[in-house]
Amino acid sequence: MVETAFSLSVFLLLVMATIDFGYLMSTKLTLQNAVRQAGRYAITGQCIESSGSCSLTRYNSIVQTLETASLGLINSSNVGSDVTLSCTNEGGQCPNQAGGPGDIVTISVAYPYPFITPLIAPFFPSHAYTIRVSSTFANEIFPPSQS
Repeated sequence: MVETAFSLSVFLLLVMATIDFGYLMSTKLTLQNAVRQAGRYAITGQCIESSGSCSLTRYNSIVQTLETASLGLINSSNVGSDVTLSCTNEGGQCPNQAGGPGDIVTISVAYPYPFITPLIAPFFPSHAYTIRVSSTFANEIFPPSQS
């Protein structure tokens, strides 16, 4: 009975750890896809339109695209996740974070993954694992009025 209790607890820990790490990898892939989709949107110089004019700035349009593609992992109420847009051009830093035509834009996300299994969390500092994904793109040539 005692041996069964010990071996069953170890077996359940391994099963839960496998499920937790599978979910961790799924979360990371979802975030990588979201960053890639936001980057593909960013390089075109577009903004989210309503009634023929931009309802959001390019920066906010890119963040909105990132939030939509992240399947709810990143949203404005999720204060734990850190979204960073940075831009560089031949002269150094860009005047805005979304960049203009031909500028290099980097989108980075740091997302604190909370473990589902309470027995796995103590193995990590602060009981969470920070997933970091980023992607760098060169903006296409678009009319500067869109930047």
